[in-house]
Amino acid sequence: VFREKGGFDIVIANPPYISTKGVSENVKKLLQKYYGFADDLYSHFYFRSMEILKKNGILTYISSKTFWTIQTKKNLRELILKNQLLQLVDAGNPFDAPMVDTCVILVQKQLNSPNNYIFKYIDGTKNFTLPTINEGKIEYYKNVPNNVFFPINEYNLKIYKRYGKKVNELLNQWWTKVSTSKNIEKYKKELETYRKSLKPGDITLLGLITEGGVGIQTGNNGKYVGVLGGTKWAENVRKQRPEKLLLAAKFCSRQGIKNKSDAIDFLNNLNEQEIRELFDELKEKYGRDIFGQGWLFRIISPEEIADVETLTEDEKLNGIFGEKTFVPYDKGDKDGNRWYAPTPYYIDWSRKNVKTLQTDPKARWQGYQFYFREGFCWNNVSTPKNEKSMYIKCRLKEKSVNDVASMSLYIINKNDNLIQNYYLISLLNSRFLFNFLKIFINESVNLQINDIRQLPIIIPTSEQLKFFENIFNQAVSIQKEKFAENINKQEAEENLDKIQKELDKFVEEMYLG
Repeated sequence: VFREKGGFDIVIANPPYISTKGVSENVKKLLQKYYGFADDLYSHFYFRSMEILKKNGILTYISSKTFWTIQTKKNLRELILKNQLLQLVDAGNPFDAPMVDTCVILVQKQLNSPNNYIFKYIDGTKNFTLPTINEGKIEYYKNVPNNVFFPINEYNLKIYKRYGKKVNELLNQWWTKVSTSKNIEKYKKELETYRKSLKPGDITLLGLITEGGVGIQTGNNGKYVGVLGGTKWAENVRKQRPEKLLLAAKFCSRQGIKNKSDAIDFLNNLNEQEIRELFDELKEKYGRDIFGQGWLFRIISPEEIADVETLTEDEKLNGIFGEKTFVPYDKGDKDGNRWYAPTPYYIDWSRKNVKTLQTDPKARWQGYQFYFREGFCWNNVSTPKNEKSMYIKCRLKEKSVNDVASMSLYIINKNDNLIQNYYLISLLNSRFLFNFLKIFINESVNLQINDIRQLPIIIPTSEQLKFFENIFNQAVSIQKEKFAENINKQEAEENLDKIQKELDKFVEEMYLG
């Protein structure tokens, strides 16, 4: 085949859907050495196929479609665009068993593919046997930011024509300067000059008008973090403590604790400080995962909570002296609340603890500059299983410390009347920006901070700001009523749905009208 024909006429396959997590370190090293990268195995199959095809040969694969958008697969998109894409089929999930969404692709090996040509885009997500067929120009994928492969339809092309070129220009000019918090600080003056030039109607990137970070990683939440007494989380901790204590079998045996009833009686004779010391000691002795990774056992009283408004810069950086050392700790919201949600979690920001967090190799300390500031955050996982969950779950982040499950951004020019937290939170909670994120930035379920930074933001007029302020205030008021148990969850959802329809219509017209 190789000597006489110069390679195969066709390579057809369903390559393995195996991530690098399932590959040995030796194999990863070989992949890195041979291809220059180590990624999901199906990606390497594409590269290998192009090597063994002859000129004008055809690659046809059914594979995961995760390569369509995510940044780590840009090299695969570039490989396809260097050759000639003939057909791209969105197969959705045609299998009975739960799997990742799939695609079928036909690519012709070309040494010098034409700059522009027509390919066939086939949408089989709704009906695989009777798909929708559209024609796409390859320039769409060559010119869109990060060369993402987006579904070819009238709605997406309208967005592409309105924002594709502009967002691409902004990314090419600025992305390396805002992709990390260190770079934002490094190019601070240049970014300030740019932001001052913005006026209503201009298009920018969220990353150009905000700063932030992924948050702290303590390496041992049980040692530092607790829940506020009187909340449902605190009651859960009380119920779990006896069961968890029984896991320390040797300790229980020495204390004559034989069952759950004995464990309850034992714990009832201890005060909260003694309970904390007990579980800390048991974790030190038997391993930090003896009670389950990340299990929290501290219950915090209001008398232990510091007022973040009065903290000095030294206390924010190096910790607090005294008895009131706990501060609010935002560690994400598994319930997926949007707009507003109070945190039941508090972290012990004592002098001793902060010093440990600054030096412990298991902890990820990034400085304190993004803590104790009001901003906005979002759920780092998006699982659009139904119509109501097809949104970015963004909410106000109050002045607190936050961890990696509550990645946060903050407005840089807080006194700038053009950009406000309520405006950005409202935009991120709109259907339009959710669609933009999934179609043109990252289709996967993980929402990383650099995905959010790439979203296009329109600088609003004062009239538009008034609309968004009203929407935001209504939504936050409903959420606060729900958490105060003045209205039930269903009533809150019904009221929020009405606001959502109004918001989605306004944002759609603002971006595409």
